[in-house]
Amino acid sequence: MKTAGQKNMQDTLSGLLGMAIVLSMVFCFGIKTASASEDEDALRIVVADDVLEDYERFLDGRTFTTITDFGGPYSRRDVVEIVLVQQALSRGGWTGAMTLIGGGNYARMMQMVSVGEADISGSSVWRRDIDEDGATMIASHPVIPVGRFEAGFYMLADNSNRLRVHSLRDIRRMRAVSNRTWKPDWQALEKLDLPDLVHVPTWQLMVQFIADDRADFLLAPFQPGSGMELVAGGVRMLPIPGFKIALAGSRHFAINKIASDRTDLPAVLNRGLKALEDDGIVDQAYRQSGFFHPAVRHWTLIGADEFGQSDTDVTPDSDNSMKNQIFSLRDINGRLYPNPRLF
Repeated sequence: MKTAGQKNMQDTLSGLLGMAIVLSMVFCFGIKTASASEDEDALRIVVADDVLEDYERFLDGRTFTTITDFGGPYSRRDVVEIVLVQQALSRGGWTGAMTLIGGGNYARMMQMVSVGEADISGSSVWRRDIDEDGATMIASHPVIPVGRFEAGFYMLADNSNRLRVHSLRDIRRMRAVSNRTWKPDWQALEKLDLPDLVHVPTWQLMVQFIADDRADFLLAPFQPGSGMELVAGGVRMLPIPGFKIALAGSRHFAINKIASDRTDLPAVLNRGLKALEDDGIVDQAYRQSGFFHPAVRHWTLIGADEFGQSDTDVTPDSDNSMKNQIFSLRDINGRLYPNPRLF
């Protein structure tokens, strides 16, 4: 049997414990609410996961405000575009917070802007992709005008066939890997009439297909440096010398329409982009990242005329059933790689 003193002490301890629990719940709720409020106020800029990782490496402890040289390790087109979009917003008068969020791949990034999970894309996207979702997205001022997007035919660095290509006919004997949702890339490759064109859902798988000799080349923007070497996932690739390909269309930052209606975001961003353009910073960023590469200026441009410039769409996929599949364009009825998880 408990004494009166023991009972009073137990009641007191129980009361103190209960009060501590209540205070703890109130304190935690307050932190959660403050965090949610901050997230709601910040401008959400979505970037593909691999680009975001390279962007952090490119910064190397710096902030976007201090970047004046866009070259160096991990610099590439979509990495420097993250710097450009933030500098443009600041230059245009945006005073709120900005948060970078990972968005998987290109298609997922576009979807997040479309449905309002992000306010703006941190990498440029094709105008045609924005216009297809015109009810939910609008395009910024172009950062890459029509006719300025050129890509290289990237092969394994130690593939001896890379140096044996001397004509378009030689390229047409090779196998390519790409993603059918990257419509300008896919359409340009379709028109080459290659012996095989394989669709895979992610950039990482494209690189793996090159490394495993399941494809000979992929299309990629030219990289900085004299050799224009592209290293992805430990795989070294170099472009076929003397040849480049033109991709049709202009590139813009995609803005969620609700966010644009709620704020002055399009005007702010466009004002900043125009200022950077007038100061030569946009051109500088693309040159120093290797995208506008002086070494390829006189290379043979495939698709500069009517070839590869058609606006016809790729094979319809209304139910998105093919989005995560891996298949060969030349073996569409018998899919070569039906299970992406194997890779």
